[in-house]
Amino acid sequence: MDKVNEMLIGTLAVVGGFITKRIFSNNDTLANRITALEKVVATKSDLEPIQRNVDIILNHILNNKSSK
Repeated sequence: MDKVNEMLIGTLAVVGGFITKRIFSNNDTLANRITALEKVVATKSDLEPIQRNVDIILNHILNNKSSK
Protein backbone atom coordinates (compact mmCIF):
# COMPACT_ATOMS: atom_id res chain seq x y z
CA MET A 1 0.00 0.00 0.00
CA ASP A 2 2.90 2.36 0.72
CA LYS A 3 4.27 1.80 -2.79
CA VAL A 4 0.91 2.79 -4.31
CA ASN A 5 0.83 5.99 -2.24
CA GLU A 6 4.39 6.82 -3.29
CA MET A 7 3.54 6.20 -6.94
CA LEU A 8 0.44 8.41 -6.70
CA ILE A 9 2.41 11.21 -5.04
CA GLY A 10 5.17 10.88 -7.64
CA THR A 11 2.67 10.90 -10.50
CA LEU A 12 0.94 13.95 -9.02
CA ALA A 13 4.29 15.75 -8.71
CA VAL A 14 5.21 14.96 -12.34
CA VAL A 15 1.82 16.06 -13.66
CA GLY A 16 1.90 19.21 -11.52
CA GLY A 17 5.39 20.04 -12.78
CA PHE A 18 4.34 19.50 -16.39
CA ILE A 19 1.27 21.74 -16.02
CA THR A 20 3.29 24.44 -14.24
CA LYS A 21 5.93 24.35 -16.97
CA ARG A 22 3.27 24.69 -19.68
CA ILE A 23 1.59 27.63 -17.95
CA PHE A 24 4.82 29.58 -17.47
CA SER A 25 6.01 28.70 -20.97
CA ASN A 26 2.77 30.05 -22.45
CA ASN A 27 3.09 33.17 -20.29
CA ASP A 28 6.67 33.77 -21.51
CA THR A 29 5.62 33.25 -25.13
CA LEU A 30 2.73 35.68 -24.73
CA ALA A 31 5.00 38.29 -23.13
CA ASN A 32 7.47 37.95 -26.03
CA ARG A 33 4.70 38.36 -28.60
CA ILE A 34 3.34 41.46 -26.83
CA THR A 35 6.82 42.96 -26.68
CA ALA A 36 7.26 42.36 -30.41
CA LEU A 37 3.89 44.01 -31.12
CA GLU A 38 4.77 47.02 -28.99
CA LYS A 39 7.88 47.54 -31.13
CA VAL A 40 5.79 47.59 -34.32
CA VAL A 41 2.60 49.42 -33.34
CA ALA A 42 2.62 53.20 -33.79
CA THR A 43 0.56 55.27 -31.40
CA LYS A 44 -1.07 58.64 -32.05
CA SER A 45 1.71 60.39 -30.15
CA ASP A 46 4.24 58.71 -32.46
CA LEU A 47 2.47 60.11 -35.51
CA GLU A 48 2.28 63.75 -34.35
CA PRO A 49 5.86 64.70 -35.40
CA ILE A 50 5.31 63.05 -38.78
CA GLN A 51 2.07 65.00 -39.24
CA ARG A 52 3.87 68.27 -38.44
CA ASN A 53 6.57 67.45 -41.01
CA VAL A 54 3.97 66.64 -43.64
CA ASP A 55 2.19 69.93 -42.91
CA ILE A 56 5.44 71.89 -43.27
CA ILE A 57 6.30 70.15 -46.54
CA LEU A 58 2.79 70.63 -47.92
CA ASN A 59 2.75 74.32 -46.98
CA HIS A 60 6.14 74.80 -48.61
CA ILE A 61 5.03 73.09 -51.82
CA LEU A 62 1.76 75.04 -52.00
CA ASN A 63 3.46 78.37 -51.28
CA ASN A 64 6.17 77.78 -53.89
CA LYS A 65 3.66 76.62 -56.49
CA SER A 66 1.48 79.71 -56.06
CA SER A 67 4.56 82.00 -56.28
CA LYS A 68 5.53 80.72 -59.73
